[in-house]
Amino acid sequence: MKNKTLFMLFYAASTRTRNSFEAAMTQLGGHAHFLETKAMRMGDPGAPEAIKDTAKVLDRYGHCIAIRVYTQKYGEGEQIIREYAKWSDIPVVSMESDMWHPCQELADMLTVREKFPKWEKKKYVQAWGYSPNALRVAAVPQSNVAMMTRYGMDVVYVRPPEFTLDPNITAMAKKNAEQSGGSFTETTNLKEAFEGAHVIYMRNHCTLNRAEIGDKAEQQLMDKYKNWTCTQELMDLTAKNSIFMHCLPADRGHEVTNEVMDGPHSAIFDEAENRLHVQKAVLSLVMQ
Repeated sequence: MKNKTLFMLFYAASTRTRNSFEAAMTQLGGHAHFLETKAMRMGDPGAPEAIKDTAKVLDRYGHCIAIRVYTQKYGEGEQIIREYAKWSDIPVVSMESDMWHPCQELADMLTVREKFPKWEKKKYVQAWGYSPNALRVAAVPQSNVAMMTRYGMDVVYVRPPEFTLDPNITAMAKKNAEQSGGSFTETTNLKEAFEGAHVIYMRNHCTLNRAEIGDKAEQQLMDKYKNWTCTQELMDLTAKNSIFMHCLPADRGHEVTNEVMDGPHSAIFDEAENRLHVQKAVLSLVMQ
């Protein structure tokens, strides 16, 4: 990647995504530009520059555009990324939208493969966790149920009744499972889901109609499920060699206890490191 440039456009804040992409480009010999919309003409409140014009300018300067954007309205962030891709003549990489987090799911699958070289038929649990103030999008759980079902694992999505995923994505997960020889099921029973599991992946997320009901009502809905926390007692129900995963940042003490986060089952920092490796792979493929 010598002398090649990646433009990283952030509508939303980031720790792992920004730093892993920057480090990836440096290690590959190139350079990553950190861009925030508020520091660009497209962030001008009076007359914001069109996405079309921004994309066509950046593609004259560099070799790839990466974008992280999500809003309260489900699907809007994904459409913004696709609008850049429509007008750009260079590759566009999603660094997360409100629907998908593709680089995270790649890192998560790499982590599973490292811990379980024979991953087929392993029980993978994607679990909703409580947070009093996170209000996160559903991109990570949606990406992971779609990814893990492609690899023949028995995937369980456990969540309170109101916190469903995009029905198109759960339909995709079921189809993937049929083709791979795995399975995809949903449940509202935490203990049942944890029993015998090999991978526990905790992640808080909002409902898909957050924009319609508002943040206050969304949080009130979440507050009904304050006991949805990954504890050591729940981890004791899992397989002896099970791992705990979380994309971070985790709401310690709510989504998951410190005992689990810092305990022997935790793979969270291996998982975070793998963001660097998969992003080097993706950039190497798309920027040649």
